[in-house]
Amino acid sequence: AKEDPVLLGECLGGALYWKDFERLAHKTGFIDPRVFACSKIDLLDQETIDKIGFAHFNSITYRLFKLKDLETACEDYGQVATYKGTIKESPHHFILDNHHVFEKGKPMRVCSNTASMVADTRLARHFDVRGDLSTHYGLFEGCGEVPLVGTENTGVGGCC
Repeated sequence: AKEDPVLLGECLGGALYWKDFERLAHKTGFIDPRVFACSKIDLLDQETIDKIGFAHFNSITYRLFKLKDLETACEDYGQVATYKGTIKESPHHFILDNHHVFEKGKPMRVCSNTASMVADTRLARHFDVRGDLSTHYGLFEGCGEVPLVGTENTGVGGCC
């Protein structure tokens, strides 16, 4: 598939698996790649379908920020970000990624990575970010994995 002229012409030959792309992003210093947009690619040509087999393709646009000290998960430090509505093309709301749509003037709880993305980049003048990293509340609810979900308490201690 990587050398097939039809698949290369359709931008399918050599396409990256999305997790491989994210691993490459991590290796090059983009610790928290954010999906901005994702859409399924419908294959309509039978020759292409026959060559592809069971594979499915999506077109994914990412936002990448190379910032120091980003966490590998969404960590809650009690921070809040408010979009000022000052980006000319986005006067009413700003879409950071497929999970963060900031409405003008409405405070939104954010993880430390999101706070950094809007406070420590070109976006800083368009946001008011409150809070700091002094109190850690754990993983941000609804984002990241919760450890030991569904396990029973055996009553046996042990912690490292």
